[in-house]
Amino acid sequence: MPTSGRRNLLMDGSALRPQAVGKATSAFITEPLDSEQFERFALSASGFDLVRPALAPSDSGDGAMHVVPFQTISWYPRITYYPGFVDKDRCEHIMNLAKKHMSPSSLAYRPGESIPESQDVRTSSGTFLSREMDREAGVLSWLEERIAAVTHLPVENGEAFNLLRYMPTQHYDSHYDSFSPDQYGPQPTQRIATFLLFLSDVEEGGETVFKREGRTHGNDTIADWRGCEDNIGVKVKPRQGDAVLFWSTRPDLSLDDHALHGACPVKKGEKWSMAKWIHEKPLRAPIH
Repeated sequence: MPTSGRRNLLMDGSALRPQAVGKATSAFITEPLDSEQFERFALSASGFDLVRPALAPSDSGDGAMHVVPFQTISWYPRITYYPGFVDKDRCEHIMNLAKKHMSPSSLAYRPGESIPESQDVRTSSGTFLSREMDREAGVLSWLEERIAAVTHLPVENGEAFNLLRYMPTQHYDSHYDSFSPDQYGPQPTQRIATFLLFLSDVEEGGETVFKREGRTHGNDTIADWRGCEDNIGVKVKPRQGDAVLFWSTRPDLSLDDHALHGACPVKKGEKWSMAKWIHEKPLRAPIH
């Protein structure tokens, strides 16, 4: 049961997952489709692309119409859930690409902090991946463009992908992706949003938790920065191909205290995820 009147929302996507077709099931229930198959099916089967054809785009636009399922699961912080955002084959490709480059995950330190004091905060292994490392297959380029389309934040505003692997007991204590100038000093640019993609299923544990979710909980005291058994806030269960977009800032670009989040310890299996941190300013030359 939720504690102190807080609500706990466990978003596992199970209610949104298509089921296998059987003799006693509806003919409209199918195995999960990859994102492009889903778009073609949704537009053509409904006839929507005939009655509302795509408009002629500008030079920087996209000539195709897209169908992307999403769910707003919180306004405090702003969190949007995208089930089935990436297909299994692309997830597997990204994991295989990353395996060549894995090393223990690191942290950004505040002035005066040291590695021994913080080494147990984040116990995963990981690496950074850029589209230049995947030129032949082009999966990372495709994914960057897809993220830009749903966030309306240009590709060039994003950092390289940060891929993480969590084995049993590994975790990442609750933290912010943005950097408060009061704690880290002046920031030439700020992370305003995180797009988090789950590359694998996890048998048990490994949820992404937002412990200060809720209009009135931005300044809540956090008794346990690591544990996830207190039923506080929102938890999102990892499902391969699903994604979550959450905002570290409010619309006025002030830092949002509700955006505190962490990776719950993996209890069984292993967890692969990948984050795209997006800034309010370009970090490189425009792609388009």
